[in-house]
Order: sequence, then C-alpha cells, then structure tokens
Amino acid sequence: MMSPENYLAVLKAIAPRAGSPARMSANIPQEQLDQFPSDWRVIDQLAAYAFALPDVVERPTQIAPDGSRALNLADGVPADRTAFLVGREFAHIHNPPIGSMHAMLPEPFRSLAIDRGWVIRHPFAVRGTGPEGAVFIYAPRDTGELESAKLLLAISHAWACGRLNAN
Repeated sequence: MMSPENYLAVLKAIAPRAGSPARMSANIPQEQLDQFPSDWRVIDQLAAYAFALPDVVERPTQIAPDGSRALNLADGVPADRTAFLVGREFAHIHNPPIGSMHAMLPEPFRSLAIDRGWVIRHPFAVRGTGPEGAVFIYAPRDTGELESAKLLLAISHAWACGRLNAN
C-alpha cells in the first residue's frame, strides 16, 4: 500500500484526460452520455482490480442504477466513516455500456483529479446535500486510461480504510 504522499505524487504525475469532457445528464441520476469504452473488457479489468483490493466486498448498490457493481468495505474492518457514499459503499462501477464510477475522494486528491479532467463533483456534493467527497469518475475509454481509473479507486479505497485524512 502506498503512503498518502506517494498517492499524491502518482496522481500529480498522471497526464490530464485527453479531449473534451464527456457529456453528462442534467438531472439526477448523474450519468455519462458519451465517450464509453469501445471494448467492455476494459471495465472487466477495472472491476477485477477493484474487487481484489483488500477487504473489498461486492454487495448490491444502495444508490446506483440496477446492474451497477458496488465496492463496500467489509464489515468489521476499521474505516473512516466520512469516506462512504452510503453505508460502507465507497464506490460503484456503472452498468454496461457506460463503465463510469461514483466514488469518494478526499482533498487534495479530489481537486487534483478535477484539475486533471478525470472527475467532476457529484451534484449532491456541490449542493451540500450529500457527502462532500462524492465525485463522478469518467469511464476509462481504453487500456491507456485504465491505470488512471485504478489509481482513483485505490485512493478512494485508502480513504475508506482510514489511511488518508480528509482535509
């Protein structure tokens, strides 16, 4: 596992997301409308990585559309209670054909990921009606973008496990 400083250094080193931002729905649920992966195997690789993280269990999502895959920190594992979307769900991967994610990111990671064009804030976070750390992570369009998506999930996981402090 990386230290908070290492996560920050790696995030600072990733290239900005190429191209224009994906088009997004104007309403809730927040949905990506274009720029999906051309090969769903990219999302299969992302899910394999996500569900292999220590103490992560897949449970039915409490807040995402049917077919989405929720990442939950296992019961009994020490956790930062501010790092969850709902319950012990700290992220979820949206159902085909989209592959985008909602996750929790603490500062300064959240602002850096926004500046690099990989995430946008969740409308609930913007309005102050949901967790401040909630973000939307664009779907990785190809294997080149997969590593950035994995890094963002690793940071969300580290926060859920209490290894990162929210500022």
